[in-house]
Amino acid sequence: MGGETRRRISLVLGLAALPALMLTAVHCAGGSADEGGAAGAGGNTGQDASPCYGTNCGGSGGSSSGGAAGSGPPPEKEIESSFRSPVATGKYVWAANPESGRVALIDATSLEVQTFEAGNGPTHLAALVDPSAPNAARAIVLNVKSHDATVLFADEQGKVTTKTAEVHADANGWTISAKGRWALAWTDAAKIEKADPTEGFQDVTVLDLAGKEPKSVRLSVGYRPTRVFIASDEKRAFVVTEPGLSIIELDAGQGPFVTSELPVTDDPLESPASRDVSVTPDGAWALVRRDGSSDVGVVSLADGKRVSVKLSGPVTDLDLSDDGSRAIAVVRQPSVSADAGADDAAPPSTSSDVALLPIPGIFSNPTTFDTKTIDGESFGSVSLSTGGGVALLFTNATPNDHLTLLNTAPGAGYLTHRTVALKAPVKAVFPAPDGSHAVALLAPSAGSTKAGAFSVIPVSADLPPKIQGTDAPPVGVAIQGNRALITVREDAKKLYATYLVRMPELQIDPFKLSSPPLATGMVPAVNVGYVAQEHPEGRITFVTLQDGKARTLTGFELGAKVVDGSQ
Repeated sequence: MGGETRRRISLVLGLAALPALMLTAVHCAGGSADEGGAAGAGGNTGQDASPCYGTNCGGSGGSSSGGAAGSGPPPEKEIESSFRSPVATGKYVWAANPESGRVALIDATSLEVQTFEAGNGPTHLAALVDPSAPNAARAIVLNVKSHDATVLFADEQGKVTTKTAEVHADANGWTISAKGRWALAWTDAAKIEKADPTEGFQDVTVLDLAGKEPKSVRLSVGYRPTRVFIASDEKRAFVVTEPGLSIIELDAGQGPFVTSELPVTDDPLESPASRDVSVTPDGAWALVRRDGSSDVGVVSLADGKRVSVKLSGPVTDLDLSDDGSRAIAVVRQPSVSADAGADDAAPPSTSSDVALLPIPGIFSNPTTFDTKTIDGESFGSVSLSTGGGVALLFTNATPNDHLTLLNTAPGAGYLTHRTVALKAPVKAVFPAPDGSHAVALLAPSAGSTKAGAFSVIPVSADLPPKIQGTDAPPVGVAIQGNRALITVREDAKKLYATYLVRMPELQIDPFKLSSPPLATGMVPAVNVGYVAQEHPEGRITFVTLQDGKARTLTGFELGAKVVDGSQ
């Protein structure tokens, strides 16, 4: 196993029920699960208190919107997509150190650690999750200095096997297929500071992981990719670029190759930064939202044909249900109606629209869809629960503490809604996987002495939300089943903490952290959460979600040990 070292660690259990407990975590060194998706909802955190600042906030539902500059409130911010879980597969957490060239494998139950050599500069990690083997422990890491990737596999005894394949230079992101057969390495220009206009970052490396040895093929796609999708049947991939959509045939008997570049608008030279493109999981349809436009484009990926769906105003956000059977589009209307000046005594008129677009029916009948107007509310962003049964509507373009829950499931309650006040401006909303609750991250409210806040909202039951003020801004979220971890960070005051949330009780227990948190994640196979922190030797804290007990591991490179938070 090359340069592997294997260690047993004596455990000292932290009493996680005590609020004053100091927890610690793992140095991920930039190794987030880029597009690959570790199991469970989770989140990266960065140096900034606001998690989206200085990062690529593009993602499901679009990154900006709201009309031409100066014509209304600023664009919505797509903060949710910047929260991505570190790599956890099976009962293990993987952590990479690009300086030492080593990857650590940590057993989340025993805290046994293995470290072994990867390539030169292992940095960008992604999980290789196979639904048919949910407890299998596979991951892949981009080695940015040696321009290759290392595939990592741990068997049931924890023995690690590594395989290496070539990858193009400057790759900084992964997209992994649903069953873990294909891994696409690509370059997101938004993550590269001051990129030259002649750098198109058009190389994409396709890795076939089906055999004993990974096979890599380098392909060229359109100028500056922004998102990559792989169809659920793993037969085709779609790369969103400035010209349109580059389509890659993955399993056509001839090896991966690019078949076409489909335009997604009538004017391919329009500002590509204004477009938000989503692809349905089956790879059959693409939906296009453009800043300041009332039209939603629907593109057939079988033949490139397009139709436009006209909505009541500029579409500020658009999200797909997890099965791709429906798109939810939001139109944020101006807060004051055009004729409000006719009567100075008249109160300002506020309303927002939600359109439910059936897929594929909207393609053949672009005027047939349901719309819900909600008077008295201004929202421009949507977050969908698993299954799409509830749309969570809010705005972070202007300070607003309202969250509207719209029932989109068929039945007697279809398109009914209720609105709750969260007592502080909403920044981002994260539904629990089972759809019964949601977590909202909040900005400081006027007059508050708190640096931030979050709220836990019952979704399936008409109960009041739980509001929790925090001494530092929230920067990380991870949700698994009926438990959540919310992490806060304030570097200037050295305030770091994580909160364990129990649902449906809405019990919230805070625990102090002794180092700056980097990321928050879950290990679903063993019902454990963890918080990653900055530390020169590497740190990670594991929290058992059922009883809230914590164990802290530190020092992956220099002799790992478990502490109770005092170090």
